Amino acid sequence: MSEIASMLGNESRLILLHLLSDGEKSVEILSEQSGIPVANTSQHLQALKKAKLVITRRDGKRILYRWESGPMKELVLALEKFAIFSSALDDQSNSKLKYKNSNIQLDELQKKMKKGGILLIDVRSKEEYKKGHIPEAVNIPYNEIESFKFPKNKELIVYCRGPMCLLSVNALNFLQSREMNVTRFGGGYSQWEMREV
Repeated sequence: MSEIASMLGNESRLILLHLLSDGEKSVEILSEQSGIPVANTSQHLQALKKAKLVITRRDGKRILYRWESGPMKELVLALEKFAIFSSALDDQSNSKLKYKNSNIQLDELQKKMKKGGILLIDVRSKEEYKKGHIPEAVNIPYNEIESFKFPKNKELIVYCRGPMCLLSVNALNFLQSREMNVTRFGGGYSQWEMREV
């Protein structure tokens, strides 16, 4: 258990495992979707393979990665649920967050959506967006953020998969460096799916 916990105690590896939840992918696709450089992506995948968390299959010149058989879905989902639970406890105790002035919580997001005047941006890949997204969100994958022309009269709210996802953090930092009015919904799509309707 300690060996598995040590292997999963890395944000990039957790992101890659999360991306593999919907099927096998190549190193290049995983790198594009995660925002992690190809060389680093490959190294993390090799470590996950060594730990028997992922397996590979050759398809021509490509090597495709997928989850190892076993309770992988339960493991990843449990970690994600606990991350959301832990984040909620932090909010209740008014803990200082790394992005305190830039993060919004689920209830605040819902209020802003009802009020209007926002542009809700899903920075995940197009294929992830098609499988499910927050209503009224537009899909601008992270690798297209830099070239997109944003409206100046709206508050921008970025989100991605969930608490473990770096894409929305990177998008937030980039847009803030361009002096745009932007916040981040850190709970991401996973928290939106788990909300009480």
